[in-house]
Amino acid sequence: MKTGFKFSNLCGTVYKKGNLVFTPDGNSILSPVGNRVTVFDLVNNKTETLPFENKRDIRRIVLSPNGNLLLSIDELGQTLLVNFRKRTVLNYFNLKDKVRDIQFSPDGLYFAVGLGRNIEVWRSPGLTREFAPFELHRKYAGHYDDITHISWSPDSRFFLTSSKDMTAKIFSVNKIEGFESTTLSGHRYAVVGSWFSKDMRAIYTVSTDGAVCVRRFRPHGVEENLTFGEFPRDEEGNLVHTIWFTENRHYTMQSARVQSAAFNPSTQLLVLGLTNGVFGIWEMPDFNNIHSLSISRKKINTVAINPSGEWLAFGSSKLGQLLVWEWKSETYVLKQQGHFYDMSCIAYSGDGQYIATGGDDAKVKVWNALTGYCFITFTEHTSAVTAVQFTKGSQVVLSASLDGTVRAYDLVRYRNFRIFTSPTPVQFTSLAVDPSGEIVCAGCQDTFEIYMWSMQTGKLLDVLSGHEGPI
Repeated sequence: MKTGFKFSNLCGTVYKKGNLVFTPDGNSILSPVGNRVTVFDLVNNKTETLPFENKRDIRRIVLSPNGNLLLSIDELGQTLLVNFRKRTVLNYFNLKDKVRDIQFSPDGLYFAVGLGRNIEVWRSPGLTREFAPFELHRKYAGHYDDITHISWSPDSRFFLTSSKDMTAKIFSVNKIEGFESTTLSGHRYAVVGSWFSKDMRAIYTVSTDGAVCVRRFRPHGVEENLTFGEFPRDEEGNLVHTIWFTENRHYTMQSARVQSAAFNPSTQLLVLGLTNGVFGIWEMPDFNNIHSLSISRKKINTVAINPSGEWLAFGSSKLGQLLVWEWKSETYVLKQQGHFYDMSCIAYSGDGQYIATGGDDAKVKVWNALTGYCFITFTEHTSAVTAVQFTKGSQVVLSASLDGTVRAYDLVRYRNFRIFTSPTPVQFTSLAVDPSGEIVCAGCQDTFEIYMWSMQTGKLLDVLSGHEGPI
């Protein structure tokens, strides 16, 4: 008897809360599912749940630019350092506060983490097991409210922080002559995100009311834009006084608030996710609207763009929904959604190829056990599903529900071809089907009876009584 069981995959939910992260090659996406991380391979159409787990639900995940190191942080700040290639945990660490955001620098030497209204920059650990791999480089303060977003400059010398105090700030990793931490104001609501342009000649900031500011760097009193990071000197060798000014202010013209935002420097695309389930794509710095689409009934909690800028990922925690959209062809690369409420029952098909789940949301979902994807959802029930069962040939799945019906679904044509009911309304809680697939039985919780139907005709054959409690 084989007893060496090993955790393989997590089905039933694809996203709970936190942020989504693309791998450096852009072909896979990492999604936090409770206290675990699931990797969706978008090219080979497979999923894999990583073997480690946090103590609490994951709040933030971040992957190093070379794709070797993964940091997984839960709600209390407990951090796992993981060798992503080998899927092994290297170290445990406690950041001692709720993490608002965390980002690796483009060169991979540092990572910045927002803790409350303060920022800490740490040196990136190595790939080997060390006694104390985390080394604090520097602490930063200056915001008057919680951090909402952190982004790095392309040269890894500076980083931008956004906050609920309606400002964004520029900090340097090391002391640089001619630079002091700068505050970018002008928004009337909390700043959702801020980013450097690829050439570092502009900064884009976005607030929750849909205002997008384009800011330029220039010497004071001179209308000539400069590249940030190069601090000019006058003829006498003194540093010239430089400023950031707001060149343009754009608005999304949407009634809903901005919930999440992402920017791709290489393609200059800005993606905003709104509280009404609509997302939009704008090309910067002119703020030309390329695309706008409603993809959900609830707010979009997180947005991510793959490195090439072709695929956009969206996560909605209220619905447990994960979407990957290719905006050029306007097609879904991935569209998955877990059960809205608790999962109440599960069944394996005879050949082990499929898994059927029923939930309190009155839905029956069928999952591919090999890939981990849900490929069909049946929504005909009007109340909680209490039992699911496969026939011997795995061609039909049956479900019992508190709505008083037992339904049979064809897994070839994906349709509900039989509905079994009782003469008087009852609530079914258990289900069985004989090996030949001819007889279907269901037990109820109110009259304590067992009903038997014929699969071919759908007619009630017999009612068995005698139990003195719910079946």
